[in-house]
Amino acid sequence: MRFAIQLVIDGGDAADETQEIISFDRTDGGLSIDELGLTLEEAKKALAALQTAITGAQVMDHSRCQRPCPDCCRPRGLKDNRTITVRTCFGKLALPSPRYRRCRCQAMPGFVAPVVAALPERVTPDLLALEARWASLAAYDVTAALLADVLPINEAVNASTIRNDAMRVAERLEAELGPEQAMFASGCQAEWNKMPIPGPPVTIGIDGGYVPSWTDRPTNFEVIVGKSVPEEGPVRRFGFVAGHDEKPKRRLHELLIDQGIATNQEVTFMSDGACNLRDLQYYMRPNAEHVLDYFHITMRITVLQQMARGLPPPVSAAAPAAVAVLESVRRYLWHGNVGRALELIEDFGDGFDLIRDPPPEVRKLRRYLEEFSRYISNNAELIPNYAERHRYGEVVSTAFVESTVNQVIAKRFAKKQQMQWTPRGVHLLMQLRTRVLDGTLDNDFKRWREARQKSENALKLAA
Repeated sequence: MRFAIQLVIDGGDAADETQEIISFDRTDGGLSIDELGLTLEEAKKALAALQTAITGAQVMDHSRCQRPCPDCCRPRGLKDNRTITVRTCFGKLALPSPRYRRCRCQAMPGFVAPVVAALPERVTPDLLALEARWASLAAYDVTAALLADVLPINEAVNASTIRNDAMRVAERLEAELGPEQAMFASGCQAEWNKMPIPGPPVTIGIDGGYVPSWTDRPTNFEVIVGKSVPEEGPVRRFGFVAGHDEKPKRRLHELLIDQGIATNQEVTFMSDGACNLRDLQYYMRPNAEHVLDYFHITMRITVLQQMARGLPPPVSAAAPAAVAVLESVRRYLWHGNVGRALELIEDFGDGFDLIRDPPPEVRKLRRYLEEFSRYISNNAELIPNYAERHRYGEVVSTAFVESTVNQVIAKRFAKKQQMQWTPRGVHLLMQLRTRVLDGTLDNDFKRWREARQKSENALKLAA
C-alpha cells in the first residue's frame, strides 16, 4: 500500500499546480504498531518538504510580482540569481533571491532584491519563540537537542545559535522599557481621590540570590527577584541583576501597570531590608506600605542563639541567660517594640565588656550582635507589629518569594549547573524566564506580529 501527500497550489487565475511532497509504503493486508500512521521521521520529512515547496512558491510569486517597474510597469532586467538562508521551525531554507536592475525611467542606477527587502529577518517568529521559551527553562545544548528531536531542523540549530537568538529577543524586550525615574508615585492626594475605587491590596515580596560569576571567578554576583501577588488576578514575577540593570524601578513600575495595579491602590512591599531593595520600593505608589521580612529577623536571632549555646567555659554558664535574652528580643520585635529590643541588645552586648581576655567565640558573638543591632536600627521604620498583622491574616514574611528565587534563579543558574555566568547573560535570560513562568511571552510575540502587520499595511496603502 502506497500513500502520497500532494500539495495543490491555487494561483488564482492560473491553473492549479499539483506537487507530490512525499510518499511512503505500508505492508498490504497487515497491521503493525511499527507502521501505524506516520513515524516521527516520516512526519519530519513531510513537514520539511512541505515547507520547502510552500516557501518556494511564495518567493517565486513575490519575485514575479515585483519584477515590473513601479513607475512605468515595464519588466526590469535580471541581474543575477542568488539565494538567502532563512531558518524556520521546519528546517533551514535556501530561498531563491533574484536581483533586478533598476529601470531606465529611474534616475538612480543599481539593482533591487525584492526577496531580501521583504525578509529582513532571517529567523521566523515561531522559531524565535520556541528558542526563547525553551532556552529560559533548560540549558542551551539541551534546548538544541530537544528542537532537533521534535522538529525537522537537523543540524541547523546549535547551542550558540539558540543563545544568540534568545539574547536578541531579550534585548528587544529591554529596548521597550521606558526611561528610569527616581519617583513613580506622581500626582497629589486630590488627584488620587478623583480616581475610581481601586482593587484589593497587593503584596510584593522582593528577595535576592547569587549566581556564579564568569568574569570574576570564583565569586558570585547578586540577582534580585520579586513576586507580585494580588488578591485577585494572576501572579507576576520580575528579576534583574543588581548593579547591572539601569532601570530597576522602571521595571517594577511596568510590571504593576501590566498587572492593572492602579496608582491609588494599596501595595505592601516586603524585603529583607537591604539598602538596594529599600531604594527599589520607595516612591513607587502613594499608598504603599513597607515591611521588613520577619523571617530574616528570626533567622538572625536563631544564629545568635546557636552561637551563645556554643560558648566555651567558663562563660558557657551564662549561655542559658543569653539565649533567654535573645528570645525576649525576638518577642519584642514580633510585637513591634523596636526601642525595647534595641535596649536589650545593647545591655546584652555591654555585658561582654566585663570579660577579661574574651575567647574568640565571645568576640565573634559580640561582632554579630553589633551587626544585628545596626540591622534593626537601619530598618526600624519598616518593622510593624507582626503579631497584629498575623492576627488579621496579613503577610509577615517573604516565604512566598523563596519559591520564586528557586524557580527563577536556582533551577536555571545555580542548582546542578556547572556554568559560570556574566551579569548581562543572566539579566537578559531572566527577562525571558520570568515571562515564560508568567505565561506572557507569547503576548509579546503577538504584539510584535500585529505591529509588523500594521506597518506592512501602512506601506501598501502609501504605495
